[in-house]
Amino acid sequence: MVLLLGKQEVFAKRAIAMLRREAMTLAESAGDFEPPEVTELDASSYEAGSLAQLLSPSLFGGKPLVVVSGLEGGSAALLDDLAAYLESLTGASGGAGGRGAAGASGAAAGTAGASGGAGGRGAAGASGAAASRGASRDGDATAGGEPEAYLVLWHGGGVRGKKVLDLVKGLAGGVGASGAAASRGASRDGGKGPWAAIYSCDDLKRRDEKLKFLTTEGTRLGRKLEPAAANALVDALGEEFGELVAVTDQLLETAGNMDCPLRLDDVQVYLKGRVETTGFDIADAAVVGDVSGALAKLRHALGIGVAPVVIVAAMAMKIRQLLQLAAPPSRLVQETGLLADVKPMNDWMARKIRPLLGRWDDARLGRALRAVSVADAQVKGGSRDAEYALEAMILEVCRCARK
Repeated sequence: MVLLLGKQEVFAKRAIAMLRREAMTLAESAGDFEPPEVTELDASSYEAGSLAQLLSPSLFGGKPLVVVSGLEGGSAALLDDLAAYLESLTGASGGAGGRGAAGASGAAAGTAGASGGAGGRGAAGASGAAASRGASRDGDATAGGEPEAYLVLWHGGGVRGKKVLDLVKGLAGGVGASGAAASRGASRDGGKGPWAAIYSCDDLKRRDEKLKFLTTEGTRLGRKLEPAAANALVDALGEEFGELVAVTDQLLETAGNMDCPLRLDDVQVYLKGRVETTGFDIADAAVVGDVSGALAKLRHALGIGVAPVVIVAAMAMKIRQLLQLAAPPSRLVQETGLLADVKPMNDWMARKIRPLLGRWDDARLGRALRAVSVADAQVKGGSRDAEYALEAMILEVCRCARK
């Protein structure tokens, strides 16, 4: 049995694909007459009583693989059937005989490399897989240690289904959502292996995690990425992790000289003309005085549907970052409570902002802040022409930034 915890589809789908391949391999090595029968269940439309039937091996030896996705939105009938099934496994692990339940196969392939261990979480993407045995035909665990069914549960997060999650964690030895590989929990068949494995499929949110993931992808596909190439990919596609993975894999397998690492030039050729402009792209151009670039990015952003209020918010954040590095508040001012706590800036962001400070002084920053404040009021209903308000803000920020 495998429990995938987290909403990141890239990791969960890779884990499920690996489990399917592993089930096929185990069936071939066991000499089964039939390959595993794969059933994918929608947790929200499950019919009561289906689970036991789906986990029953065929007469010809085929071992079913049941994948339940969307467990966080599962129907009451599904959660009840799963709880009853898992409680029967819990009873069997306690040595009570546990009729109707067999043990897990312990076919875990190890911690996944999908996240590259970013943040110590280890997602279940690239290679993590584990198989589990379900109910046996005669009600007893088989002696050979081979699985008779495979059950995969994918829970995207939330409190629904907590009883089921707790039961699986108990069978896996209490490993929680942050544990990438299952520990030995309640043992089966005299201690031959764990009953369940739990893998984290959490999203990667931090930039360093995404960069580390891309490095891992290069290792998986047998081709390195230059750091500049990885940074360009994260800059362009980091907000859409699924697209970031798909594009990176495509470039690693097709772009440039395949005997050399993926270079920045290879990435730029692909990304040219297709990168969606964000409010931060506009702000980046404005704070260096690039009038034509900032206005072109503004038109692009508005054309693809970026909301004016988002553009103003991005500009405000950029000006605040300049202020934070240009005139950090003294400890005395902070201790008076006159200022809200300022979160430390990430090192990579500080390195990006610091070279811009030569263009700015207190007076210019003050003018830029006023321009942003006026635009904020106008795009929130103070003006009938939000586009004009944005252009005026950008022009004023660009004037302030010019040396």
